[in-house]
Amino acid sequence: MLTYSIGGIKIEQNEDALDRYLSKRTLYELKTTWEAIEDVFSIHFARYGLSSAKFNALVHLYMAGDHGLTQSELGKKVLASRPTISGLVERLEKEDLVVRNTDPADKRVFRVCLTNRAFALMHAFLPVHNDYMHKVMSVLDRHGREALISLLEKIKKGLG
Repeated sequence: MLTYSIGGIKIEQNEDALDRYLSKRTLYELKTTWEAIEDVFSIHFARYGLSSAKFNALVHLYMAGDHGLTQSELGKKVLASRPTISGLVERLEKEDLVVRNTDPADKRVFRVCLTNRAFALMHAFLPVHNDYMHKVMSVLDRHGREALISLLEKIKKGLG
């Protein structure tokens, strides 16, 4: 039997029960932390007229450079289905953030490229975003961040 304290309450459990409780508690903390991160970042993105999905697509197109990406390449990078990526690209087009150009090598394929407006937005936003991410994670020192990365990688391997 193990005795431990949660919120000042002493609890006695066998090791297996404690191990199971800690597994559930860890996953709960991961989930609620991720939800809090999503909430904070949605406000951060909204200041620039972006959402997480729009930013994710735009940053991949920004990194791709002038030749852009095909819609299917973009969909794979942002882990979106064909209909989802089509809708996202249409919304980005309406906001004058991307254009679809015919691929010179294959006229059946469209390449999605950033507009000058989107390029300027990303050029201004990325330094602010990088600083913001650093600020959010500054509650952990470098060693804490390295440890967290290592633990999260172990969890990902365990999911496979």
